[in-house]
Amino acid sequence: MTGLRFLAALLVGISVLSSLSPARAEPEQSASAAAPASSPPAAVAKARRLNLAVKPWTGDFDAMLERRMIRFLVPYSRTLYFADKGRERGLTAELARDFERYVNTRYASRLGKRPVTVFLIPTTRDKLLTNLRAGLGDISAGNLTATDERRKLVDFVAPRDRKPVRELIVTGPRAPAIATLDDLAGKQVYVRKVTSYYESLTALNDRFRKGGKPVMQITLLPDALEDEDILEMLNAGMLGIVVVDDWKAKIWAQVLPKIKVREDLVVRSEGYVGWAIRKNSPQLQAAATDFYNEFAKKQGVIDYRLAQFMKRIKQVTDASGAAERKRFEETLTLFEKYGKQYGFDPLMLAAQGYQESQLNQSARSHVGAVGVMQLMPGTGKEMAVGNIGVTESNIHAGTKYMDRLMTRYFQDAHFDDTNRALFAFASYNAGAANIARMRAEATARGLDRDKWFNNVEIVVAEKIGIETTTYVRNIYKYYAAYRLIVDAQQTRDKAIRNMRPGG
Repeated sequence: MTGLRFLAALLVGISVLSSLSPARAEPEQSASAAAPASSPPAAVAKARRLNLAVKPWTGDFDAMLERRMIRFLVPYSRTLYFADKGRERGLTAELARDFERYVNTRYASRLGKRPVTVFLIPTTRDKLLTNLRAGLGDISAGNLTATDERRKLVDFVAPRDRKPVRELIVTGPRAPAIATLDDLAGKQVYVRKVTSYYESLTALNDRFRKGGKPVMQITLLPDALEDEDILEMLNAGMLGIVVVDDWKAKIWAQVLPKIKVREDLVVRSEGYVGWAIRKNSPQLQAAATDFYNEFAKKQGVIDYRLAQFMKRIKQVTDASGAAERKRFEETLTLFEKYGKQYGFDPLMLAAQGYQESQLNQSARSHVGAVGVMQLMPGTGKEMAVGNIGVTESNIHAGTKYMDRLMTRYFQDAHFDDTNRALFAFASYNAGAANIARMRAEATARGLDRDKWFNNVEIVVAEKIGIETTTYVRNIYKYYAAYRLIVDAQQTRDKAIRNMRPGG
């Protein structure tokens, strides 16, 4: 059985966000009704804009007041921070703005008419601490647990008068039976290496090893994924066992009915989360602690915002069942064929097809988009590859259309294979002309025009909206799951071959 066929046999269902697959428009037009790029109000853009290619700077709080700037490094996350058409949202974003208001009120006499501006700089988790130490930010605010290993690198403002965060085992529909932590011995557990969860699992493996038990198979996930992405993958059966902070797991369990938050299986019980700051920053340590004690704690801000966020989470639709598995099996060969022809990873194309239509050739949108790749009839006709009402022609036309967008609008690009696909997906969703303009805007702001995550993605979220960035991230997370499964099968096949005589 090939890796892709094995993948099809395992994918009984994949969870997708409803309403994130807008209808395709004609070539060179936006792919959704809301896609034309629109700038936020001038006052907002002027107040918040920062050349994100900042130079290293390592002053303490008094120097930050003098330069009227405090830089927060934040993970791009639907729970903690995201930007939607210029408006910052998420728990971390809101608390950072509270801090900005507090500082400007607390030090008003010193600041006069020149207030401090807090800048939020989206950063993947693998760079939250390294960029902080390098002086590319002043505070890292990503729901970071203060661990012994991390304290060797940075200091923390992590109040211990709040209820400690517990890191819990969370299981999906494909997880094996687990009664106690000891039952994790020998099991496969998925985690990102940059998280405190990885430290916790490593410590648990040490205990298993000393006790003569088989260690867990720790499988690493991409750092670009956030906890909520991983929980959605878990809900879909893509993963089996993960570790997540208790409060976040409970939030997303409201809308992910197939995950089970195991409050009886605690891998870290005394976790204290907070903001990370550079070592030897006593003034900033004092200012942040003062903010917590005099504002956040007294007014109950953190608990209030958490309660409000729990109410806002939208229901995630589930699309499991044998029908999805059959559709995947039927389309795998086509994704391989046309991915090879036009230079796209077949697994990336499969992930996009599921995001668009759940691989359902019968799918029709309310504006007339057709089939697996949700093409408008005019686009299909222009691609001239046959009737897009037929699955093969539909996939062929969608792949050819993306290749044409890349050729026509990104001739100057120096994309690697992954970024070529990510920019193609963004163009498919929001219109290639819009994405090309966003690349130019990224260059003007000191960002890398040839990289999507943490670069052009940021500008697209601000100017076009979160729909496109979420669309791309959904495809990426589905791809990550597909790749893990295929790689696991290839490793298994290799092991079996090596066991055979002469293998």
